[in-house]
Amino acid sequence: MSEPGTSDDTPLPEPGDAPRRPAFVYAIGRIGCRFPDRGVEKEFAQATGRTDTRGRTDHEALHEVIDRPENRYLARQLLYVFSVRGVETYTVRPRYEEDYDRLIEAVRPQPTPLDLDVLIGVREPVPPGGCGGSRLPMVEFEQVYSFDRTELVDAVDKPKDMPAKRFRKTADEVLTRLLAVAANAGATAEDRAANYITCRYAAVYVKTFEAFAADSALTSIDVGPAPVGGDRGVVSFTLSFTQRGTDLTERWSALVDTEYLYPYLLTPLAPSL
Repeated sequence: MSEPGTSDDTPLPEPGDAPRRPAFVYAIGRIGCRFPDRGVEKEFAQATGRTDTRGRTDHEALHEVIDRPENRYLARQLLYVFSVRGVETYTVRPRYEEDYDRLIEAVRPQPTPLDLDVLIGVREPVPPGGCGGSRLPMVEFEQVYSFDRTELVDAVDKPKDMPAKRFRKTADEVLTRLLAVAANAGATAEDRAANYITCRYAAVYVKTFEAFAADSALTSIDVGPAPVGGDRGVVSFTLSFTQRGTDLTERWSALVDTEYLYPYLLTPLAPSL
C-alpha cells in the first residue's frame, strides 16, 4: 500500500513519448479548506461581516458564507485539501465549475470523526511553485461524495434472517478493518480496488457476518495483483476466515478491474484456493 501524503515528482513526458496513462485516484479520507493567501482571508472576513453568523460555530459560519450564491466567487478561491487519516495528501479541484457544490458539501457545518469523503479523479503533477502555498499533488476530480460511517453501514442490505443489532455491530467492525486497509493515497491499482470494495460492495459485510455466525474469525484482508490480468490492473481482494474451533482457514476472493477511472467488480466474492 502506498503511504498517504507522498509527493508526485514524476517528470512530464517529452515530445514524442508514448502517451502516459492517466494517474487515476480513488481515495477515502476527509476534505477541508483553508485560505491560500491573506487577500482571500481578508475578503472572506468582509463577506462574513455581511452575513448573520450570530450563535454559529466557526465551522457553521464558514459553511454559511461559502454556501451563499453571492459568495460563490470565494468558494472558488479557497484551497481544498484532501487528508487520509489526518495526513494531508492532495489538493483538489473540480474538473467542472458546477462541481464546487461537491466541495462545499464536503466542508460540513458540523464535522464529526465519523465523516468520510470519497475522491475520484486524476492526479496531476505538482504545479511550478505549488498551489496556494502547498506542494501537494493536485487531483482534478470527476466525483466527490460525502457520507458518514453510519450511512455507509445503513446502506448495506441486511439479510432478512439476521438480527439488526448484531448485523450493525458486525458491519461496523468490518468497516473499521476495511478502512485500515483503505488508509492509503488511493493511487495504486491495489489501493483503488480496496477503497472501491470498502464503499461499494456490500457482499464483504454480509459474508463476514455469516462467518462470525459460523464461529469463524476474520483473520486477514489481502489485496494484490490477480494471477491473471494483474499486469493490466486486475486486482484480487481476499478475505480469510479461520474456524475458531478447528483452526481451519477458508478464503473468499473477488476480482476488481482498475484499468479505468471507475473500478468495477469483475467477479463476485466466491471461495478461492
